Amino acid sequence: MYMNVTLTVSSQGQIVIPVKVRKALGVIPGSKVTLTLTSTQPIPTVTLQPEPKSWVKQVAGTGQGLWGNAEEYIKKERDTWDEP
Repeated sequence: MYMNVTLTVSSQGQIVIPVKVRKALGVIPGSKVTLTLTSTQPIPTVTLQPEPKSWVKQVAGTGQGLWGNAEEYIKKERDTWDEP
């Protein structure tokens, strides 16, 4: 999904996140949002990301399959235990 919106900064440095963006991010009153500034490109970019309610649920399973099939690896290792 790509969405481009223009925000206006108030005299107090505040911005309002438009409804369509809040809905897309799942942001509700009381939500925490992380703002990331990337200035390594010719034009600096800003990314808004809602903080997950649970970091454990957010990252659970992300490394699955990263090192291959864990069950096969464990079986091979256990088979070496009996070798002289």
